[in-house]
Amino acid sequence: SSFQLIKEVRREFGLDKPRRSLTDALSEFQEFLTESHSKGKTNVLVIDEAQNLRPPLFETLRQLLNFETNTQKLLQIVLFGQNELAPKIDRLPELKDRINIFGALSSLTKDDMGAIIDFRWKLAGGNDHPFTPDAIDAIFKYSKGSPRKLCKLCDNALIRAFSSELGAIEPAIIDSVADEIRLKEAEESPTPKKRGRKKKEIKEELSPVLKSI
Repeated sequence: SSFQLIKEVRREFGLDKPRRSLTDALSEFQEFLTESHSKGKTNVLVIDEAQNLRPPLFETLRQLLNFETNTQKLLQIVLFGQNELAPKIDRLPELKDRINIFGALSSLTKDDMGAIIDFRWKLAGGNDHPFTPDAIDAIFKYSKGSPRKLCKLCDNALIRAFSSELGAIEPAIIDSVADEIRLKEAEESPTPKKRGRKKKEIKEELSPVLKSI
């Protein structure tokens, strides 16, 4: 519910004291934002998986964006979500009009994907990651540049390699993992052939019949 959302938002900003009504909760939150703004702070609310929000909750977010001074918004809201988020926002013009920046993460290139694997490996404290060049090719083939599929493949491949005490991850492991998480099946499924015959073929077959008529 909208009240539950506001309570969660307030809790994230350190306002744990419960309020009996949505109006009171919003009023106190606005006072908090005003005071915070007067101290030079920028308040940002980040919501992940925003495509799962129901329409009434989007309306609540729109109300939060009404908290403003004569020159600035008191709260910045960032929504992260999957592709389903865009059409939901399109159906809410009052909210959409208040959004200043839209962005979409397109599919990664193989170079981008390799850079991400290298970065995450070093961030975890490693030096050279264990994926061979051929394994990288296999990861790119199955993930099709999707960051989420990339992470799922790599995580499962690392677990498999660790359990087997392997120092390097070869394409065979990626193939096995892709099959296990049902990415290989999607990759290898044949494109259904169109049934029926081309108009030209039918016309040529009927031509002698038409001439005899």
